[in-house]
Amino acid sequence: MWASTVSLDERTVRLTLKQPDVTIKDELAQYFNGIVPTDYNPKKPVGAGPFMFESFTPGQESRFVRNPNYWREGEPYADEIVIIDFPEASARVNALLGGQVDAIDDVPFGQVPVVEGNANLKILEAPSGGWLPFTMRIDAAPFDDVRVRQAMRLLVNRQQMVDQALAGHGTVANDLYSPFDPCYASDLPQREQDIDQAKSLLRQAGQSDLTVDLQTADVAAGLLEAAQVIAEQAKAAGVTINVKKLDSGTFYGDNYLKWTFAQDFWGSRPYLQQVAAGSLPDSAYNETHWPPDSTFLNLIAEAKRTVDENKRCELLHQAQELEYNEGGHIIWGFFNHVDAHSAKITGLVPDRGTLPLNQYGFSHVSFVE
Repeated sequence: MWASTVSLDERTVRLTLKQPDVTIKDELAQYFNGIVPTDYNPKKPVGAGPFMFESFTPGQESRFVRNPNYWREGEPYADEIVIIDFPEASARVNALLGGQVDAIDDVPFGQVPVVEGNANLKILEAPSGGWLPFTMRIDAAPFDDVRVRQAMRLLVNRQQMVDQALAGHGTVANDLYSPFDPCYASDLPQREQDIDQAKSLLRQAGQSDLTVDLQTADVAAGLLEAAQVIAEQAKAAGVTINVKKLDSGTFYGDNYLKWTFAQDFWGSRPYLQQVAAGSLPDSAYNETHWPPDSTFLNLIAEAKRTVDENKRCELLHQAQELEYNEGGHIIWGFFNHVDAHSAKITGLVPDRGTLPLNQYGFSHVSFVE
């Protein structure tokens, strides 16, 4: 990414990049990146956060104790944070209902009424840019024909999908990700279900009786429900979608990112960071396989070199319009982060952060007895 680094003083580093890249600051700020010393020991991590690492038992729990040297005076209020790993969502909810834990993330949407009906608990809900796409490989039949991809996006009744797959805990999307990005193409017409047009496009493509397998797994709230909903909606256009529920090991096995038609889940990211993560030939999670010589990729490369924000947004608008018309994602909605906690906890506030419970303020939570 960069050719050299120079330490200017104890708090300043100059990076010389191999090529211009306006996303460098955002890339370095991603939650999965960090600055660590050269002798960093992952078994004894250090940091400047409100809590210090104490122990980690894989698959069971992590323990963190109050950092007495935290830079915010008086915080954190809690002496200890224990994160418990639960293999199933139902076990996580039952632990909260039974008082074994004080807070949980990712409440299954169908369990929200159960939590809301308990006077000792509170729901913490926030909109996000998180999305559960259907992924179509642009370079594999039948989705190598853009008319088929366009038809598939027209099969979806998006509000019905949000209502049923997310139990209403989300917002309708428009086949584009990164809705909080300042360059988000919000002016593109909202795509609606159009069965007649879908049939026409499939007929033109010679796919009037299209049958496809949809590979999925129970790896995110709403994913399986969305698969069932689209399979039902597709019948109106004469399309048969065979939902293939796989175990997570098989889904993320050798064929992951190679499936012709599948599902996945993503959190909120700025547009160029999302493209880098999942839409380039060398992306770690290249799901849709844009051709390496495509106009889309050329626009992205030019945008990363463009310092002027207005000009960069113009380029990204063109790129998003290409994704909207020709891309391999069906992006029908953005899910809310739905978490829950004991009513004894105060200080947690909703946030549209990347991860559930990530930005809700555990550094300043307290308990009311």
